[in-house]
Order: sequence, then C-alpha cells, then structure tokens
Amino acid sequence: MASALRSTFLVGSLRSASLNKAAATYAARMLDQTTSVNIPDLGLLPLYNQDVEDLRDPGPVSDLKAAVLESELVVIFSPEYNYGIPGALKNAIDWLSRPFGAGCLLDRSVGIVSISPGSRAGENVREQLLTVCQALSHHAFPTTLGVGVVSELKDGELPDHAKSALDHWFGDLMRYVATES
Repeated sequence: MASALRSTFLVGSLRSASLNKAAATYAARMLDQTTSVNIPDLGLLPLYNQDVEDLRDPGPVSDLKAAVLESELVVIFSPEYNYGIPGALKNAIDWLSRPFGAGCLLDRSVGIVSISPGSRAGENVREQLLTVCQALSHHAFPTTLGVGVVSELKDGELPDHAKSALDHWFGDLMRYVATES
C-alpha cells in the first residue's frame, strides 16, 4: 500500500468552538484512510520578528515549519475577521514564508476553506489568502471553498450542507494534488 499523503491543516480561529476548527476536524476524519493530518495550534506562535528569527526560530515555529516541510498538502481553514485574514493565521503564514524566497509553502499544494455565518462565505479572506498563497506556493489550488450561512455547530459538528460541500471540494483538491505531484 502506498504511504498516506501527509497534510498540515492551519486553522485561522483560535476559538475552541470555531466553525473552521470543526471543518478541519471533520476533514481530518473524512481523509483518515488516505491522509495523515497535523493540526498545529497557531496560538502558540510568537509574533513574527526578524530579530528573533535571526537568532533562531522559537520552538513552536520550528515545529510548525517541520510539520509543513513534512507535508505535501497544506489546507487553510479560516474565518474572515474585519474583512480579512485573522492575525494568528497571518502570523503563521509570515513565519512559514521565511527565509525569504525559500519558505516552507513553496513546493506544497495549498487549499483554502472558509466556513462562515455570513452569506458571502468569507469571500474577502479567501481572495486575500489565495493571493498570498499564490505568491508563496507554486501549487495553490485556485478553487477556494466558501460555505456560508453556518451560524452554529450542533454537538460540535457542522451541518450536513457544510459537510457535503467539504466532501465535494476535497475530492477536487485531491485530484489537483495528484496532478501536481
């Protein structure tokens, strides 16, 4: 049997009952037979500071970079905060973009998901993340997934329409990853 695809899921919300964290957890379960998934806690990362980087990456940063470098696929699950990228996620991406010109995302396939209570389904954050990821990776999946009008979890689970959208989108993403490998 071929080895499992290695993936890192970056969740832009630090909230325990986050819709996007629930989406990442659902996707990890859905992919369990074919993909090993690491979901690092972005809340552990210090704010990016080149002075700190010049000395040595802090432990949580080294761990995040190692997880991404061991992965073929990175999927970002993010809410939209104030029409843009949440600070914790942007900070993680800033660390992953270093060293300049040779960041960790360069040769990874990258996908973008936003689960949102709004009807626009995180359109702004998906657009901004796609722009950033296309600059940092040669393999950014051009089709982002936005699932709107999801206002709450039921027993920690996403509603069926969100799960169905994730199932379909991940099928497309996995076909894309197979052609990019």
